[in-house]
Amino acid sequence: MNGEVHQQLLITALGNAYLIRGIDASHPELIYQESMHVQFKYQEHSLSWIKWLDYLRESGYQRLMLVSSQAPSSSWQSSGLVGGGKPIGVRTIGTALDIVWRPNWQVHRLPSKVTWDVSYTAEPYEAIRQEQHAFKPLSEYKAHLHHILQQISIFAEQIDQTFWQQQFFNPAIEILQGSQTAPKLAFELPEVYAEEAYRLLNAVYKAWVFGGMGSWNDDPANSAHSHQLEQQYRDLSEQLYTALLQCAQAAVNSVVL
Repeated sequence: MNGEVHQQLLITALGNAYLIRGIDASHPELIYQESMHVQFKYQEHSLSWIKWLDYLRESGYQRLMLVSSQAPSSSWQSSGLVGGGKPIGVRTIGTALDIVWRPNWQVHRLPSKVTWDVSYTAEPYEAIRQEQHAFKPLSEYKAHLHHILQQISIFAEQIDQTFWQQQFFNPAIEILQGSQTAPKLAFELPEVYAEEAYRLLNAVYKAWVFGGMGSWNDDPANSAHSHQLEQQYRDLSEQLYTALLQCAQAAVNSVVL
Protein backbone atom coordinates (compact mmCIF):
# COMPACT_ATOMS: atom_id res chain seq x y z
CA MET A 1 0.00 0.00 0.00
CA ASN A 2 1.20 3.50 -0.82
CA GLY A 3 2.28 5.03 2.49
CA GLU A 4 0.60 8.39 1.88
CA VAL A 5 -2.70 6.80 0.92
CA HIS A 6 -2.51 4.46 3.91
CA GLN A 7 -1.97 7.35 6.31
CA GLN A 8 -4.94 9.29 4.95
CA LEU A 9 -7.14 6.20 5.19
CA LEU A 10 -6.02 5.77 8.78
CA ILE A 11 -6.70 9.41 9.65
CA THR A 12 -10.14 9.37 8.03
CA ALA A 13 -11.29 6.11 9.62
CA LEU A 14 -10.02 6.72 13.15
CA GLY A 15 -11.05 10.36 13.03
CA ASN A 16 -14.61 9.48 12.06
CA ALA A 17 -14.86 6.98 14.91
CA TYR A 18 -13.77 9.69 17.34
CA LEU A 19 -16.10 12.35 15.96
CA ILE A 20 -19.11 10.01 15.75
CA ARG A 21 -18.82 8.06 19.01
CA GLY A 22 -15.82 9.41 20.87
CA ILE A 23 -13.88 6.18 20.28
CA ASP A 24 -10.23 6.39 21.28
CA ALA A 25 -8.25 7.28 18.15
CA SER A 26 -4.76 6.75 19.55
CA HIS A 27 -2.49 5.00 17.09
CA PRO A 28 1.30 4.55 17.04
CA GLU A 29 1.57 5.64 13.41
CA LEU A 30 0.08 9.06 14.17
CA ILE A 31 2.01 10.02 17.27
CA TYR A 32 5.61 11.14 17.40
CA GLN A 33 8.09 8.37 16.75
CA GLU A 34 11.70 8.22 15.63
CA SER A 35 10.93 7.58 11.96
CA MET A 36 7.91 9.87 11.50
CA HIS A 37 6.40 13.04 12.96
CA VAL A 38 2.81 13.88 11.97
CA GLN A 39 1.31 17.30 12.72
CA PHE A 40 -1.63 19.45 11.63
CA LYS A 41 -1.14 23.13 10.90
CA TYR A 42 -3.92 25.73 11.09
CA GLN A 43 -2.91 29.38 10.76
CA GLU A 44 -0.09 29.78 13.31
CA HIS A 45 -0.97 26.67 15.29
CA SER A 46 0.63 23.26 15.02
CA LEU A 47 -1.38 20.42 16.56
CA SER A 48 -0.63 16.79 17.34
CA TRP A 49 -3.02 14.08 16.15
CA ILE A 50 -5.13 13.88 19.33
CA LYS A 51 -5.19 17.64 19.90
CA TRP A 52 -6.22 18.09 16.26
CA LEU A 53 -9.21 15.80 16.79
CA ASP A 54 -10.15 17.75 19.93
CA TYR A 55 -9.92 20.97 17.94
CA LEU A 56 -12.20 19.55 15.23
CA ARG A 57 -14.86 18.45 17.69
CA GLU A 58 -14.76 21.73 19.61
CA SER A 59 -15.09 23.61 16.30
CA GLY A 60 -18.23 21.69 15.35
CA TYR A 61 -16.85 19.33 12.74
CA GLN A 62 -18.74 16.03 12.56
CA ARG A 63 -17.14 13.95 9.83
CA LEU A 64 -13.91 13.44 7.91
CA MET A 65 -13.90 12.63 4.21
CA LEU A 66 -11.02 11.47 2.03
CA VAL A 67 -10.93 13.56 -1.15
CA SER A 68 -9.03 13.15 -4.41
CA SER A 69 -8.30 14.93 -7.65
CA GLN A 70 -7.88 13.92 -11.26
CA ALA A 71 -4.63 12.03 -11.70
CA PRO A 72 -2.68 10.97 -14.80
CA SER A 73 -3.50 7.53 -16.15
CA SER A 74 0.09 6.53 -15.39
CA SER A 75 -0.27 7.15 -11.63
CA TRP A 76 0.03 3.43 -10.91
CA GLN A 77 3.59 3.54 -12.27
CA SER A 78 4.72 6.11 -9.69
CA SER A 79 2.67 4.87 -6.75
CA GLY A 80 5.80 3.76 -4.90
CA LEU A 81 7.13 7.32 -4.79
CA VAL A 82 6.25 10.23 -2.52
CA GLY A 83 3.41 12.11 -4.16
CA GLY A 84 2.46 9.09 -6.25
CA GLY A 85 -0.85 8.43 -4.53
CA LYS A 86 -4.05 9.94 -5.84
CA PRO A 87 -5.92 11.14 -2.69
CA ILE A 88 -4.95 14.73 -1.91
CA GLY A 89 -6.20 15.27 1.59
CA VAL A 90 -8.79 14.92 4.32
CA ARG A 91 -11.85 17.14 4.23
CA THR A 92 -13.51 18.26 7.48
CA ILE A 93 -17.29 18.54 7.32
CA GLY A 94 -19.76 20.07 9.76
CA THR A 95 -19.32 23.84 9.91
CA ALA A 96 -19.66 26.71 7.48
CA LEU A 97 -15.90 26.69 6.95
CA ASP A 98 -15.27 23.80 4.57
CA ILE A 99 -11.60 22.81 4.85
CA VAL A 100 -9.31 20.24 3.28
CA TRP A 101 -6.10 19.26 5.06
CA ARG A 102 -3.38 18.62 2.49
CA PRO A 103 -0.29 16.59 3.42
CA ASN A 104 3.29 17.54 2.74
CA TRP A 105 6.01 14.93 3.27
CA GLN A 106 9.57 16.05 3.96
CA VAL A 107 12.40 13.54 4.33
CA HIS A 108 15.50 13.93 6.49
CA ARG A 109 18.32 11.56 5.62
CA LEU A 110 20.76 10.97 8.45
CA PRO A 111 23.80 8.67 8.43
CA SER A 112 22.01 5.95 10.40
CA LYS A 113 18.31 6.49 9.59
CA VAL A 114 15.66 8.24 7.52
CA THR A 115 12.96 10.31 9.20
CA TRP A 116 9.80 11.92 7.80
CA ASP A 117 8.02 15.12 8.80
CA VAL A 118 4.41 15.03 7.62
CA SER A 119 2.42 18.25 7.89
CA TYR A 120 -1.28 18.54 7.08
CA THR A 121 -2.08 22.17 6.29
CA ALA A 122 -5.60 23.60 6.25
CA GLU A 123 -6.87 25.12 3.01
CA PRO A 124 -10.37 26.17 1.87
CA TYR A 125 -12.05 23.26 0.13
CA GLU A 126 -12.93 24.06 -3.46
CA ALA A 127 -15.23 21.31 -4.68
CA ILE A 128 -14.80 22.28 -8.31
CA ARG A 129 -11.13 21.26 -8.11
CA GLN A 130 -11.88 17.83 -6.74
CA GLU A 131 -13.58 14.76 -8.13
CA GLN A 132 -17.24 14.66 -7.24
CA HIS A 133 -17.67 11.83 -4.78
CA ALA A 134 -20.75 9.78 -5.62
CA PHE A 135 -22.11 8.04 -2.56
CA LYS A 136 -22.92 4.81 -4.33
CA PRO A 137 -23.66 1.60 -2.40
CA LEU A 138 -20.50 -0.23 -1.40
CA SER A 139 -21.91 -3.25 -3.25
CA GLU A 140 -21.34 -1.40 -6.55
CA TYR A 141 -17.70 -0.73 -5.73
CA LYS A 142 -17.33 -4.35 -4.63
CA ALA A 143 -18.77 -5.67 -7.91
CA HIS A 144 -16.52 -3.42 -9.99
CA LEU A 145 -13.37 -4.40 -8.08
CA HIS A 146 -14.35 -8.07 -8.32
CA HIS A 147 -14.62 -7.78 -12.10
CA ILE A 148 -11.24 -6.08 -12.47
CA LEU A 149 -9.56 -8.61 -10.19
CA GLN A 150 -10.92 -11.48 -12.25
CA GLN A 151 -9.59 -9.93 -15.45
CA ILE A 152 -6.11 -9.20 -14.12
CA SER A 153 -5.91 -12.61 -12.45
CA ILE A 154 -6.50 -14.33 -15.78
CA PHE A 155 -4.01 -11.98 -17.41
CA ALA A 156 -1.34 -12.78 -14.81
CA GLU A 157 -1.59 -16.43 -15.78
CA GLN A 158 -1.33 -15.53 -19.47
CA ILE A 159 2.02 -13.81 -18.90
CA ASP A 160 3.33 -16.60 -16.62
CA GLN A 161 3.01 -14.52 -13.45
CA THR A 162 0.87 -16.92 -11.42
CA PHE A 163 2.54 -15.74 -8.19
CA TRP A 164 0.49 -12.55 -8.35
CA GLN A 165 -2.64 -14.49 -9.23
CA GLN A 166 -2.26 -16.93 -6.33
CA GLN A 167 -0.92 -14.60 -3.64
CA PHE A 168 -2.82 -11.37 -4.33
CA PHE A 169 -5.61 -11.30 -6.92
CA ASN A 170 -7.41 -14.56 -6.13
CA PRO A 171 -7.23 -14.09 -2.33
CA ALA A 172 -8.63 -10.57 -2.73
CA ILE A 173 -11.54 -12.03 -4.74
CA GLU A 174 -12.16 -14.54 -1.96
CA ILE A 175 -12.24 -11.73 0.61
CA LEU A 176 -14.85 -9.89 -1.45
CA GLN A 177 -16.92 -13.05 -1.78
CA GLY A 178 -16.76 -13.70 1.93
CA SER A 179 -15.31 -17.18 1.35
CA GLN A 180 -12.08 -16.41 3.21
CA THR A 181 -11.61 -14.96 6.66
CA ALA A 182 -10.57 -11.38 6.04
CA PRO A 183 -7.04 -10.81 7.31
CA LYS A 184 -6.50 -8.11 9.89
CA LEU A 185 -5.92 -4.72 8.33
CA ALA A 186 -2.76 -2.72 8.88
CA PHE A 187 -5.03 -0.79 11.26
CA GLU A 188 -8.24 -1.79 13.00
CA LEU A 189 -11.21 -0.35 11.15
CA PRO A 190 -13.40 1.13 13.93
CA GLU A 191 -16.76 -0.37 14.82
CA VAL A 192 -18.65 2.59 13.36
CA TYR A 193 -18.02 0.98 9.97
CA ALA A 194 -20.12 -1.83 8.54
CA GLU A 195 -18.76 -5.30 7.79
CA GLU A 196 -19.07 -4.56 4.06
CA ALA A 197 -16.68 -1.60 4.39
CA TYR A 198 -14.27 -3.76 6.39
CA ARG A 199 -14.19 -6.47 3.71
CA LEU A 200 -13.87 -4.00 0.87
CA LEU A 201 -10.91 -2.26 2.50
CA ASN A 202 -9.31 -5.61 3.32
CA ALA A 203 -9.57 -6.62 -0.34
CA VAL A 204 -7.95 -3.33 -1.35
CA TYR A 205 -4.98 -3.90 0.94
CA LYS A 206 -4.62 -7.52 -0.20
CA ALA A 207 -4.76 -6.61 -3.91
CA TRP A 208 -2.39 -3.63 -3.66
CA VAL A 209 0.53 -4.80 -5.78
CA PHE A 210 1.94 -1.46 -6.93
CA GLY A 211 5.30 -0.07 -5.90
CA GLY A 212 8.95 -0.27 -6.90
CA MET A 213 11.35 -3.19 -7.23
CA GLY A 214 9.72 -6.55 -6.64
CA SER A 215 6.20 -5.22 -7.22
CA TRP A 216 3.68 -5.72 -10.04
CA ASN A 217 5.37 -2.73 -11.68
CA ASP A 218 8.63 -4.67 -11.99
CA ASP A 219 9.02 -8.22 -13.42
CA PRO A 220 5.42 -8.57 -14.71
CA ALA A 221 6.10 -5.64 -17.04
CA ASN A 222 8.95 -7.60 -18.60
CA SER A 223 6.79 -10.70 -18.86
CA ALA A 224 4.04 -8.74 -20.60
CA HIS A 225 6.61 -7.38 -23.03
CA SER A 226 7.93 -10.84 -23.84
CA HIS A 227 4.37 -12.03 -24.52
CA GLN A 228 3.65 -8.95 -26.63
CA LEU A 229 0.87 -7.94 -24.24
CA GLU A 230 2.28 -4.63 -23.01
CA GLN A 231 -0.81 -2.55 -23.79
CA GLN A 232 -3.12 -4.97 -22.02
CA TYR A 233 -0.76 -4.95 -19.04
CA ARG A 234 -0.85 -1.15 -18.87
CA ASP A 235 -4.62 -0.97 -19.33
CA LEU A 236 -5.42 -3.56 -16.66
CA SER A 237 -2.87 -2.10 -14.24
CA GLU A 238 -4.43 1.34 -14.60
CA GLN A 239 -7.94 -0.06 -14.14
CA LEU A 240 -6.94 -1.99 -11.02
CA TYR A 241 -5.11 0.97 -9.49
CA THR A 242 -8.07 3.27 -10.08
CA ALA A 243 -10.53 0.71 -8.69
CA LEU A 244 -8.45 0.14 -5.56
CA LEU A 245 -8.29 3.85 -4.82
CA GLN A 246 -12.01 4.32 -5.45
CA CYS A 247 -12.91 1.38 -3.20
CA ALA A 248 -10.60 2.49 -0.39
CA GLN A 249 -12.03 5.99 -0.55
CA ALA A 250 -15.59 4.68 -0.62
CA ALA A 251 -14.97 2.42 2.38
CA VAL A 252 -13.64 5.11 4.73
CA ASN A 253 -16.16 7.68 3.47
CA SER A 254 -19.12 5.32 3.93
CA VAL A 255 -20.05 6.86 7.31
CA VAL A 256 -20.16 10.45 6.03
CA LEU A 257 -23.92 10.38 5.47
